[in-house]
This record gives sequence, structure tokens and C-alpha cells, in this order.
Amino acid sequence: MKKLISTGIGFFLALSLTFAQQGTAEETAAKATTELVQKLNLNDEQKTAVSSILLDQAKAEETVLKDSTATAAAKGEILNKLQAEVDSKVSQLLTEDQKNIYQKLIAERPAKSAPARTEPSKTEPGTN
Repeated sequence: MKKLISTGIGFFLALSLTFAQQGTAEETAAKATTELVQKLNLNDEQKTAVSSILLDQAKAEETVLKDSTATAAAKGEILNKLQAEVDSKVSQLLTEDQKNIYQKLIAERPAKSAPARTEPSKTEPGTN
């Protein structure tokens, strides 16, 4: 469970950087959709559904990130919950083979973002 949470946080840190580089939620969702279409070989129906899910996520994340009243920890928690919901929704649309690939993509998220703020001393040995 801790690994899943840290994975989500790492992904959201990466998305935060993406939002800073991308202009709109639509662009962010389109880029993420394109990546998933290529990596998971989504059919047209899956592509449409995933695109809608990712656009909703990008808009929600944009709102959270712009909220100046929330602390960074609160934003991280909200973003983590959003990502868990998105992962669940996307997984429901996938075949078993696609789900296996998607789980691998989820597992790779922290490595891509390389969050400098994680503290190894807070993780249990052997859970990496």
C-alpha cells in the first residue's frame, strides 16, 4: 500500500511539472491519451473513454494545483486520490493483457519523476 501511495505521489509530481510545461488541461490529457494508446494498443472505444477520464483528471488537478489556500501536503493527498480513481477507471476498460502493461506503467511512475523529496528512512526495508 505504501508503494502504491508513493507511486501516486511521484506521478503527481511529474504531472505538476507537466502542467507547468503544458498550457492547458486539454493538451495534458491529449498527450497522456496518446501515450496510453501507443503503449496499451487501445481500440477506438477505449481511446475515447480513456481520453474523457484523463481530461477530467487534468482539469481536476489543474484546479487543485491552482488552489492557493491548500497546503502542499493537502494537494498531494487530493492528487493521490484522484490518480487512484483514474487508475481504477482506466483499468476497468482494459483487457487482461492491457491491465498487466498498465500496472507496469504505474510501477514506473516514480522512476520517471525522480522525486527528491522522498526519504528512504521512512519506508520499510524490502518494500521498494
